[in-house]
This record gives sequence, C-alpha cells and structure tokens, in this order.
Amino acid sequence: MHGSSTPTVARKRREETPDRPGVAAFGEWNTANLGDRAIYRALVQFFEECGWRVDAYGLGALKPTVELAASGGGTAPAHVSYRLPPGLAPGAKRLVRGLRQQYRLLRLLPGLRRIQAISVGGGGLLTDANLHFPQSLAALAQGAAWLNKPLFCLGCSAEGPWSRAGETRIRRFLAACTVVAARDHTTAQRLSAVLERPVPVFGDFCLAARHLQGPPRQPTEDFTIAVNVSRLPAPWDRAQQRLEDALVALVGTITRNALNQDAPWVRIFTTGVAQDVVAAQRVFARIAGPRVELCFPEHLEQLLDLLRKSDWVIASRLHAAILGLAEGLPVIGLSAAPKLRCHFETLGLQEFSPELEHALRLAPLTAPSRWEQVLSAQREAMRRSAAWAGREEVRRHLLALAHEFISRPATAGHERGTVP
Repeated sequence: MHGSSTPTVARKRREETPDRPGVAAFGEWNTANLGDRAIYRALVQFFEECGWRVDAYGLGALKPTVELAASGGGTAPAHVSYRLPPGLAPGAKRLVRGLRQQYRLLRLLPGLRRIQAISVGGGGLLTDANLHFPQSLAALAQGAAWLNKPLFCLGCSAEGPWSRAGETRIRRFLAACTVVAARDHTTAQRLSAVLERPVPVFGDFCLAARHLQGPPRQPTEDFTIAVNVSRLPAPWDRAQQRLEDALVALVGTITRNALNQDAPWVRIFTTGVAQDVVAAQRVFARIAGPRVELCFPEHLEQLLDLLRKSDWVIASRLHAAILGLAEGLPVIGLSAAPKLRCHFETLGLQEFSPELEHALRLAPLTAPSRWEQVLSAQREAMRRSAAWAGREEVRRHLLALAHEFISRPATAGHERGTVP
C-alpha cells in the first residue's frame, strides 16, 4: 500500500525469490468478486510453478493492487477511484478515459521496467463494455512495446460483440502478445480468426488437471445442494426472471423427488458480488423452508467451505461452477448469458448446462442414488478436454522463458523471449 512502512506481498516475494523473473499480472483483482480472487490465487500458483514471481495490477484501473492473503481473505483491496465528471456525453467519457489510461500507463512504466514480462488474465477481459477493457489493453500493448517486454494473454474470454473501436484496440493488443491462450473454445475460435493462426485453449486458472486426479470425494451426511444466484449482465438481463424461475422450479422438483427420504438441504449463495444479493433474496423467499439457508460469503475461504459441505452445485456464475468442480462436486450450470455454457462445452459438460427452459430435465440426475455415477461421468468428460494440452503448452513456454531470463547476464537487458 502506498505510504505504508509494511512490506507488500510483492516486495516480500522479490526478497525471497530474487533470482526468479517477475511478471506483472493484470486482472480484476481489486474487486469483491470472489471468483476473481480465486483466479488470482490460482494464477500465482501457476506462475510460481513455472518459475516466476507475480506482482498484481488492476486492468481496469491500471494501478498496482494491494495483494490479498494466500487464503483469499480480507476485504477487497482499497484503491482510489477517480470518477469522470457527471454530464459528459458517452463519446466524451470514452475520450477522457482513454487519455487517463495513457497517463496511468506512464506512471506504471518505472515499476514495469523492473519486471521481465506482462500478463493479462484470466477472466472476461477481452470483453468490450463501452471500451472499458479495450482502452486498458491497448495501453498495455503500447507499454510492452516501449519497454520491450513479452506480453501474455492467458485464460481470457470475450463475451458479446465488439464495437469497431473496441475491436481495433483488442486486435492491437492481441497482435502485441507473444503468447495467447483462451479460456474457452468459443473465444479461441474468435481469436484465431483475428490472429489468423490457431489459438490454444487454456481453460480457467481455477480448475487444473490435478483436481481430476485421485479418488472421488464422498457425499456428505446431510445431502446438500448449493444454489448460486446471480444478476445477469446486459444485454442478457432481460432473461433475469426466466433464470430465477428456472432455479426455483429445479430446486422445487428436486425437493419433491426426495419422496420418503429427508428433503435435501438447500444453501442459496452468492460469490461476493453485491449486485447478486437482491436476486438471491428473491429466490430464497420463493423456496424458503426449514432446510433452506441464505449465505453471502465475504471471503474466498468461506465460499470454499460452503462448497466443501455440499454435494451438488447449481451455478449461475461461472466461478461458482468452476470452484465447485475443483472441489470435486457435480455441477449444473444455468444462465442466459453464454459464458457459462461456453465453458461447460469446453470441459465436455454441455449436457449439464441446458437452456433455461430445459433445466427440469436434469432434476433426476441430482438424486442421491445417482450422485456417484454423475460425478464420475463429469470427471471423465473433463479429463478429455483440450484445455489441458493447451495449458501444458503454455507451461512449457513459461518454464523455458523463465530459464532463459535466469541464464542471462545481468547486463543482457529485458528483450523479448525468443522461445518458440
């Protein structure tokens, strides 16, 4: 934290691993979204396994972020927010913000000069929401060129269409990257068309091949279904009522199908996003009962603890699903937005992410008697995903590049890595 006498986590890492090359990792780590915090924790582990140390930066803010503890606890890192003057026309806002991002990039250059590479991802950071991310991506591409640093784009996805101005900036960023590997197969195809070369699938940082190894977990004593509720983003927000109706209908059917058995526990939860709270409260009110709970985890470990005490996850946010899969749970994905379904298709789980109108077809699969069968089927499907080969390709590249940097004389500079 600026002005603090306490060493930051990044500074401690530099002191503990002085021989490792450093990578500036840009993402949305400075929010309360527990999914983004989980990405950051998994990203640090991945880069450290590849021989790198990580410094954290916010992509939207283009500022260093106060790093979270390894447990993912604590409140979101504080950062000063500079809001644009009210009353500006949309075009003027985009112009002013673009200039501001260029200014912030200039302020970052001294810190970025000390590291050996720049990385963007993971998350939906190739999305064009009124040029929010594209302006930052274009600035980083310029900074990487000025400093002659390798630039990575790892585990990112693109949701929705790009504006002409947004596509221009995203193309400029992608062209500057030395490594591009997409989060899902749909994004990989989209980026392949832009770059005119194959783009591998990396998957999401939070789910690794090691999560699919070893014996499956055992069910809990009290059969529990964790139901994640979210507020859909634009332009899919018009389907919000349909999403909530589908969740209520599916949970109601599962409960009625319990017959003579005890009804399952139902835990309705969010993933730290404040905008999801009201939607979760509405769903809770519609299915409230003696075995129904409403949970709002504030820390990543609280969210993981909730999942570990569950047997099924019904998710409407991507990282509610991914973290459930990483914890060894069978998962159903329900959302009108394409991101969740795209990732399920990438993992070979498309049958578990149906259209909202077809959600009830999956109710029989959630019976306790089918639990082991469904879990085994999902794990086997995920083992066949192309994401693991793509990630291993990236891992080999980063390991070789780290070794290259370490092997250079101190006077060799920070020119781009030449590892194929």
